[in-house]
Amino acid sequence: MSLFGFGLHVSDFTTIHAPPNLFIAENLHEEEEVVEENEEEDEEEDDDVDSETTTNLNLDLNLDLLLSTTTRQKRKKLTLSKATKEIFKIGWPTMLQNVSAAIASIFAIYLVAKHENTTAVAAYGLASSLCSVTGHCLLWGIGGALDTLSSQSFGAKKIARIGELWWRCVAVLICTCWFPAVCVWSRAELILTSCLHFPSDVSHLVEVYAMVYAPGLLAQCLSCACLKTLLACKKSETVAKISFLCTPLTMVLTYVCIAKFKLGFVGAPLALALVDICKAICYCLSTFVFDNDVKKCFKKGKGTRTIFKSAFSEWSSFFKIAAPNLILSIMEWWAWDVIFFLSGKLPNAKDTLAAQTIQINSMIVVYNIAGCVCRGSSSCVGNSIGAKQPKDAKTYAKATLISAFIGTMLMSLLYYLFGFELLQKLYVDENDHATSVIMDEYVKPLTSLVSLFMLFDGVQVALSGVITGAGYQKVTMPALLISYWVIGLPTGIFLAFSQKISLVGLWVGMIIGVVLHCSAVTVVVFGRTFLNLKKSWTIDFPTACARAAAENATFLDDDEEDCDGDEEEKHENYDEDDDEIAVADEKQQVLAL
Repeated sequence: MSLFGFGLHVSDFTTIHAPPNLFIAENLHEEEEVVEENEEEDEEEDDDVDSETTTNLNLDLNLDLLLSTTTRQKRKKLTLSKATKEIFKIGWPTMLQNVSAAIASIFAIYLVAKHENTTAVAAYGLASSLCSVTGHCLLWGIGGALDTLSSQSFGAKKIARIGELWWRCVAVLICTCWFPAVCVWSRAELILTSCLHFPSDVSHLVEVYAMVYAPGLLAQCLSCACLKTLLACKKSETVAKISFLCTPLTMVLTYVCIAKFKLGFVGAPLALALVDICKAICYCLSTFVFDNDVKKCFKKGKGTRTIFKSAFSEWSSFFKIAAPNLILSIMEWWAWDVIFFLSGKLPNAKDTLAAQTIQINSMIVVYNIAGCVCRGSSSCVGNSIGAKQPKDAKTYAKATLISAFIGTMLMSLLYYLFGFELLQKLYVDENDHATSVIMDEYVKPLTSLVSLFMLFDGVQVALSGVITGAGYQKVTMPALLISYWVIGLPTGIFLAFSQKISLVGLWVGMIIGVVLHCSAVTVVVFGRTFLNLKKSWTIDFPTACARAAAENATFLDDDEEDCDGDEEEKHENYDEDDDEIAVADEKQQVLAL
């Protein structure tokens, strides 16, 4: 508005031309305007804060969705079906190997029975048991340390450490298994006749068998280390090719040595030794020459001095895993072989030994599924532990139990229905009355017991692969000791000798032992998962991951290449708890901004 009618505004004369009372009024008016402006600014700031809070809440919700989606994309959950496929993918070549070994053993017994007498059949079984107790048991028990160490090293990408472990394993096996075994075998006849009071003719054949086979055990030292290294590096196809090659070779050499060259009983161990030597050559060529991925494990170990250091250093750390595995093998294998030796103390010793030989070598075929699952699960669980994936390790354990139970149940049922008829057709000749009597009086009554035994033993064999992969062999030793040596064997001896029910009594005792052992192994593997048993003797997969990480951290490996050439799917090394912590931290950082 104009002031005094001259067209001038108050603002033109506010400080100079206005009278005192007007000046005060104008100041008051300005203060009111300033207050109103401040209030408007405060309201705008409040609106800004409200909008910012709303934005943060929306961002918080969006962040939750984004991070959960990202986590799901980064980590694909391992399903039971996928875990089962992975286990069989790694383990099936060993099933083929076991099948060929079992068939070769049955074929050898068949040829020995056709060309020799009952004494030779009994000696074959006793010699196999002796070689198992003093040779194979020690060799594969100590070599089983690679199932844990090499698998975990592969999962942690410590490739050069796998090569060092190979040299160390071979040196340990030769020094602690092969050499002592040969010393015992050279005195086998004296030990069996003087100490165990076996017939002299059987004992003599046992010593001949063992000494002829001695080079084959040396070759197995190399085969054991190569096989476990290849499986730890997930090279199951290489193992399968070697198995395909050696399976027909086993049959041909067994026939040629026993029947064609007419070597008779001596031809059986000679054929086995030649097959083991051929396998060792194939495994070493695959490990050091043909497989480029596995060759990377040894590129830092060239030179005599380096190899010597790798082979003869850190034995104490190696035996921390190997010793429990060896004790487990001794307690379980020796329990079997004690049963075999006790069979020779029953009335009609040659007949009972022959019957036990036929039964044990025939039921090996049924263990192929359990052995396949055991080998595959030890590699898969060990890889998961080394890669810090405890959830995957648990999934592999569940897949192991399910697949082993279903597979072994099927094979046990087939053995119960058709096993005896097949054995009778294989071993009994119309003109051989002695073998017919053995089958009817000793083998037939055992069919149902053996079928039941195979079901429980197959499950525990498969679950032992999970225990080996996690490195928890030590916790199962008390259970195995009590199951077989405190309860099973004494019960079997009491029934067989005091109650005079012969082989049936020994097998009843072993069934009691294997049921207890299977139950204990199941609790060790799944005690925390299903029963919530937070005990030191149950497997804690996160703790196993931490322990493996600590062991691998002490090994400096400059080359972090993956042994597996193709870039297969790799799971993120996160547990669900780690994911939650990471999500919370990222949300806090965004909100702080």
